[in-house]
Amino acid sequence: MAIDHASDFLPGLPFGGRISHLDSTVQDMGLRMRFIVPGLKECESLVPENEFAHRSSMLTLNGMKLAACAGTAWRARSEQTENHTLVIPCVGHSTIFAAGRPLRAEAGSTAVYLSACARSEEASTRSFMMIDIDPVRLEGVAQAMLGLEEQTSPVLDLLTSREVKLQVGRVSFEIVMRQLTTVLDQFLFEPDLLEFSGLDDCFYRQIAVMLKPSLFLEHVDVKPDRGFARRKLDHVCQYILARLNQPISLTALEQVGRMSKRSLHYAFQDRFGVTPMQWVRQERLTLARSQLAIATRGTSITALALSCGFTKPARFASYYYLQFGELPSITLARALNR
Repeated sequence: MAIDHASDFLPGLPFGGRISHLDSTVQDMGLRMRFIVPGLKECESLVPENEFAHRSSMLTLNGMKLAACAGTAWRARSEQTENHTLVIPCVGHSTIFAAGRPLRAEAGSTAVYLSACARSEEASTRSFMMIDIDPVRLEGVAQAMLGLEEQTSPVLDLLTSREVKLQVGRVSFEIVMRQLTTVLDQFLFEPDLLEFSGLDDCFYRQIAVMLKPSLFLEHVDVKPDRGFARRKLDHVCQYILARLNQPISLTALEQVGRMSKRSLHYAFQDRFGVTPMQWVRQERLTLARSQLAIATRGTSITALALSCGFTKPARFASYYYLQFGELPSITLARALNR
């Protein structure tokens, strides 16, 4: 009964409450936490044993590990690890020692980025999330966002553990991350759709900005030669048309075109009058309409929408109606009655 009572007072998880696990001992918690902190060696509760409680939810998204945790006060130590981790507090605070330096993770104020190193931590009752980061992928995402050539010198300092501000100007990265986890929660029981969603790319893009916001705020594009820009955009469009039935992310388009987000957006607006992702949606809708026009009995609109890159059939129907002035079911019925 004590653990049930203690768990009642835990703060909520940032995501995954419906698939969470409740641990009643610090030993069980330690075993579970090794999913996201493989070098974890020692764990100690800072509250009486009968008051200890720890709830967690953990998942892997296209190779990226995420953990949402809420627990009573505890202390832990991890040995040298190759993992790079971002710790984002939602409620409460903790102090993490990395390379002999104390780093404070405090809700509403600072997150902590941890490079590959030994760590120790002491935490109050809190709720937080952890993201296991692939530094090579993160650096590639940052360079693509800036429109830099491949093999450019690193633009992010990923070798130094440090505090990361959660508020930059009017932007609250804590709110941004909560919005992403809200989307994550919608896909928890649809793992195939979750993998297809491209949400991991959204996380990586936000983390890149969090770690070095001045890099993105200060970057100004020089408008390229129009002929050169057109050739790069042609290459991006060809890439999109060949992959309409697959996940397509802004980062991938930036990498293919070797264009920054701003340059890519400008190029699509200049030629098509829409954003890159709006153009992707238009082309997917055109593909869906062409397939509906030659459909046979037994054709499923839901299956067809998924095959054209739409993960939410209800939204597919709305987008289809806005672009063509009729629902996909009408197009299908017309094809079947011929």
